Amino acid sequence: MSPEHGRVLIYVWAVEQDELSRRIIPQKQREFADYRVGRDVIVPWVLSGPNIPKAANSPEDDKGQVYNRYYHMFARGELRGLVTEAAAGLSLVVGVAAGQPPSTQGVEIVQDGWERSNYYVELRCWRTA
Repeated sequence: MSPEHGRVLIYVWAVEQDELSRRIIPQKQREFADYRVGRDVIVPWVLSGPNIPKAANSPEDDKGQVYNRYYHMFARGELRGLVTEAAAGLSLVVGVAAGQPPSTQGVEIVQDGWERSNYYVELRCWRTA
């Protein structure tokens, strides 16, 4: 087995937000929350600062320019499933390198979980000699 080729850390917003989260999920979207599946939301993003141009006579004059952005909030297990699907689509083995045939490429899911209103997955990329 050749040496490790790389590590990847993916962090995404979780549907489950903890009490310390500063994320404000629009109430209308929260009402229909099904915590078993992820969901799409529109989240306001306020761009402010001394060098940010503001439109004259707009409500954003005092607080900065507001952009609505799309975001997908992930449910438990959804990120791991997407990583596994993506690896399969790239013909990568998901698992450890030990015992794999020569010239095989893959990813090992080192860890995955939930932390501070986010899901994460850590991957190690590998290739056998």
